[in-house]
Amino acid sequence: MSNSSIPLYIQKQRRMGMLFILPAILYLLIFLIIPIGTAIVISLTKYSILSKPQFIGLKNYIRVFSMPTFWNSLQVTGIYVVSRLSGILILSFFMALAINQNLIGSKFFQAVYFMPYVFPLAVTSIIWKLFYQPFGLIEQFTNMLGLEPIFWLTSIDTALLGITITTVWSAAGYYSLIILAGLQTIPRDVLEAAEIDGAGNVRRFFHIILPFLKPTIFFILVVGTINSIRGFPPFLIMTGGGPGNATRVIGLMIYEYGFVHLKMGIGSAMSVVLLAIILTITLIQKKMMSKGGEV
Repeated sequence: MSNSSIPLYIQKQRRMGMLFILPAILYLLIFLIIPIGTAIVISLTKYSILSKPQFIGLKNYIRVFSMPTFWNSLQVTGIYVVSRLSGILILSFFMALAINQNLIGSKFFQAVYFMPYVFPLAVTSIIWKLFYQPFGLIEQFTNMLGLEPIFWLTSIDTALLGITITTVWSAAGYYSLIILAGLQTIPRDVLEAAEIDGAGNVRRFFHIILPFLKPTIFFILVVGTINSIRGFPPFLIMTGGGPGNATRVIGLMIYEYGFVHLKMGIGSAMSVVLLAIILTITLIQKKMMSKGGEV
């Protein structure tokens, strides 16, 4: 159909529609498509900023996959993602369920829960690093309880746990509001009918609340996983990847190779691998949503 046969008001609506979606298209192009394409191109070169890029094919990827530190960083990242998401889900559920009871002061606690998320993660990391110091608030509390000193950020056994606690504290309030929104979509008559039938709190939680919250839980899992994988500022600020390589996650390793060692080719290759991992997780989440998203 030619434009001449289309009514003028429809042509005008189409032009207006294109103008409305133009900012989104430009945003995706400038901040997503072009950076990804540039990273893929640079990953195929030997590039150190101080010299011109030299095409070397897949050598950067071969080198990355042959580095023991790379596989160690993936392992550390995996442990961190699983432990962080577990902590966030458990804590967020308790917070959301408490607020959903509509008790006196629940609105106040809702604001208090969300407050840690408002602070920049870099600021939160600095504050918690001070808490973990030998004479910090947490160590003083353990001394009051008569416990042995815990070297939170300088011990291989506790450094990753210390950072995980920090990031869970920072994000749990945000995710609790998402769960709360899901809880408020559950029909009250369904819960009341289950209560009349003699279903206790535990049974209602597993047979009614959780099935209704499947889409919400899957959303939290995929978004939380992506944010956990790419979020390296706490590791840079609190431990710098140490002690040893105990907290050197993949995001921090990409930063070090790209902006500290100035090996942009290797850093870009790692970022492309990380992108592939994130896309894989997203596709898995989408498949799970299509199978179990409906109640």
